[in-house]
Amino acid sequence: MLNETKLTVYVVDDDASVRQALVLLLISAGMEVVTFKSAAECLEYELKEKDSCLITDIKMPRISGLELQQKLTERKIKIPVIFLTAFDSEEIRKQVKKLGAEGYFRKPVDDQALLDGILWAVSRSVSSNS
Repeated sequence: MLNETKLTVYVVDDDASVRQALVLLLISAGMEVVTFKSAAECLEYELKEKDSCLITDIKMPRISGLELQQKLTERKIKIPVIFLTAFDSEEIRKQVKKLGAEGYFRKPVDDQALLDGILWAVSRSVSSNS
């Protein structure tokens, strides 16, 4: 299933250098990438749910990554979400788990672990929607 279609990864991070690094990594892994500098910008875009994943920073101006996932859930948009953060805490981990995130990584993230997390999240999404 996953090999037939190119995966689309949506990246939401207010830090341009993080966005660029993720773009280079994901494209090198054969994935399509769409980037957003804010959660508000992401919410204006029509996300495809099939064969896709959303990676978001947690702490961003105006709308946090956690609020972004809540808004997607309210809109009934079913896309696996992986969180990245430089500000790890037990409270944030609890919130992420409660929201049903598919992954949680501290920055700087290990490239291979993130790629594996994306493939795992999308494969879980495909099997749960079958």
